[in-house]
Amino acid sequence: MEDVWIMDSGCSRHMTGHCKWFSSLNPVSTKEYITFGDNGQGKVMGVGSVSLSAKLSLREVAFVQNLGFNLVSVSQLLDEGFEVRFKKGACCVLDAEETLVCSLLPFGQSFADIWKWHRRLGHLSFDLLVRLSSMGLIRGLPKLRAEKDLVCHPCRHGKMVAASHIPVSRVMTSYPGELLHMDTVGPARVASIGGKWYVLVVVDDFSRFSWVFFMEFKDEAFGFVRDPVPRLRNESHKAMRAIRKNGVVERKNRTLVEMARTMLDEHRTPRRFWAEAVNTARYIANRIFL
Repeated sequence: MEDVWIMDSGCSRHMTGHCKWFSSLNPVSTKEYITFGDNGQGKVMGVGSVSLSAKLSLREVAFVQNLGFNLVSVSQLLDEGFEVRFKKGACCVLDAEETLVCSLLPFGQSFADIWKWHRRLGHLSFDLLVRLSSMGLIRGLPKLRAEKDLVCHPCRHGKMVAASHIPVSRVMTSYPGELLHMDTVGPARVASIGGKWYVLVVVDDFSRFSWVFFMEFKDEAFGFVRDPVPRLRNESHKAMRAIRKNGVVERKNRTLVEMARTMLDEHRTPRRFWAEAVNTARYIANRIFL
């Protein structure tokens, strides 16, 4: 529940038990305690600001010890000049000019599922996840829905990169294995648990299927090319035309690295597991056509 914010009409103030959400946090000098619904208590450790979206920033948010939820107080929003409207199936927050600031889903099975599958598929974007769900392209994926402005804290940090200007290249081939795109990434900041520093990424132009090979030295790359090339040649019964590097593999590199970084950040996994994270990202991406 640490990545979900709940609109609470019975809560006196905004509060969370997870310090990672704060953009600024100041300790408090007085002893203040919050009483929970089970009569337990949590000490207020500090007060600060939290940005839930580009349009909604919460002020005077209490950092409460042992609180397992993130709560948005309706009464505090009203005091700050916002308007809160409850409609069938949604809750809308508007500013003083009646501009929609954010909308929230009722906390139920559909809402829980969207977060579960977001994490399970390597922090796939909510829009793409809902689109894949509606198209029925992934076996076992239920019908999902998501409101705008859902905020995933690990995504905010793991995918904080400059906007890419790499164009999405069109498919230039007519069968698998006709053209492969390859690139090497590295060296990594730390060696993997297997002692590797580099990763070779190979992308088939026709299917966009990818392979990753982890290497201790960069010049090992040519040896790994022998794995996918004969396999594709045998499956298609046609000759491979060329191997090249362009925007196709560069885009794939960024996708895999961002997915891996986000998964590691969410669970605070040691960086030496980066190769396992990249391989997991590659496995997921091959099944959702990223």
